Amino acid sequence: MSAATALACAAAGVAGAAIGLWTRGVVARHSAAGGAGNAGQAHGAGNAGQAHGAREAERTGKAVGRAGRADGSGGGGTTGEGAGAGGADGPSPEPPRWGRPPAGAVEAVTALVLAALALRAAWPGLPAGAGGTPLGRATELLAFGWLAVVAVALSFVDAATHRLPDRLTLAACLGTAAPLAVSAAVDGRPGDLLGAGLGGVALAGFYLVLFLVNPAGMGLGDVKFAGGLGTALGWLGWDVLVTGAFLGLLAGALHGAVLMALRRAGRKSEIPFGPSMAAGALAAVLGAL
Repeated sequence: MSAATALACAAAGVAGAAIGLWTRGVVARHSAAGGAGNAGQAHGAGNAGQAHGAREAERTGKAVGRAGRADGSGGGGTTGEGAGAGGADGPSPEPPRWGRPPAGAVEAVTALVLAALALRAAWPGLPAGAGGTPLGRATELLAFGWLAVVAVALSFVDAATHRLPDRLTLAACLGTAAPLAVSAAVDGRPGDLLGAGLGGVALAGFYLVLFLVNPAGMGLGDVKFAGGLGTALGWLGWDVLVTGAFLGLLAGALHGAVLMALRRAGRKSEIPFGPSMAAGALAAVLGAL
């Protein structure tokens, strides 16, 4: 590793730690019970998009937050309602909700992710977009850096509350698409921009099908988050899009298998999928940049 590469990684890590201070506040606000006016967007809830506040959600059995943790409703959908009813085999174990992250966790993860992006982008002979102009390359990396920061926040919020707030999923999508549009205009890459748009639609559509097939196992928040991830992956190519989607599903399956092996969750338990989606997309981006 050259001195310049090491310096770039160190600078990205320091910037990530500083940005993580802001991200921690975002995570704290959205991890609180009721979550900044987005309680209606409960992750994994069958009708979450139509709820309008924590109190109404609690009355309908789709609450996310303290009430959900107390009575086992777990965020709504089939799983939460089934937990209330019990059923023949009793409710499935509820995986832990981590609440607010420990001190320094958000900052450390944000710094690590941005440093990894900087290392991959600066590594000699590897960046796929190195043939463009400096401005085009910078805006491209800005898009991936923004998505990484918001994905970290979404992952912590999802782990704490089992939901992905609309405000953050929209920020992930728009904040990724805008710099990529600038990069495409500067470097003359309309085909890549089209791939980004189609990739976002394709991945969101794929997760929408999963949601319609099994609303208890997949939330509308996952569908919306997939739009932002698919935009970034589609920019890099359809093979990267498929790889990122596969790695996200694989990470989610492994996470669920580990929780079940430890008896921290059952087959019908609601498990946050946002962190797995983010990890799979990040791995695919790092492999293609």
